[in-house]
Amino acid sequence: MLFSFSALAEDNHQKPKFSDYPAMPYTGRPLILSYYVKSGDTWRDDMGKEVAPPTINFSGKYHVGLHSCGTECRYYTLSDLPTGSDSKALDMFSSDGEKPTRTKDGRSYVTDLVTRPTSAMIVAQYHIDASGDRSAECRERVFLFSRNDDVIKPITATTSGCDSH
Repeated sequence: MLFSFSALAEDNHQKPKFSDYPAMPYTGRPLILSYYVKSGDTWRDDMGKEVAPPTINFSGKYHVGLHSCGTECRYYTLSDLPTGSDSKALDMFSSDGEKPTRTKDGRSYVTDLVTRPTSAMIVAQYHIDASGDRSAECRERVFLFSRNDDVIKPITATTSGCDSH
C-alpha cells in the first residue's frame, strides 16, 4: 500500500501530506535523555549548545533534535521519549564539518527536517549554496519512518523547490 501511494503521488504530482501517515500520540511521561540539560529557561546538549526542548515532535513518541557541532557541522538525533533510547535512523541527514554534505556538482548544502508530532512522515529540505554561476536553491524529499525496522525510507523522488509546511 505504501508503494502504491508513492507511485500515485508522483504520477499525479501530488505531494504526500502529514495527515496521510498518522501516528498515535504517546500520553505517558517522557524520559528525557541524559545529554539534554535544562539551565534556567534554556535547554542544552552535552556539547553545551542550545537546543530545542526535548518534546514529542515526530511520529507520536519521538523527539527529532538538531544539534550544532561547528561550521558546516550539524547532526540529528531521534529519541524515543517513552523508553529514553536513541536511534541512528536520522544519521543520513547529518554532516560532520570535516566532509560537508555536497551535491553531485560539488555544492555544499544543509538539511532541515520538517516533522509533526502525530505523523510518521518526515520532509527533508536540502538548502543548497550558490556556487559560480549556479544560484542557491532548495530541494525536497519526503520520507516515512518505520518503527518496526527503525529506518527512514524515501516515498518520493527529490524535487526542486521547498514548500513551507
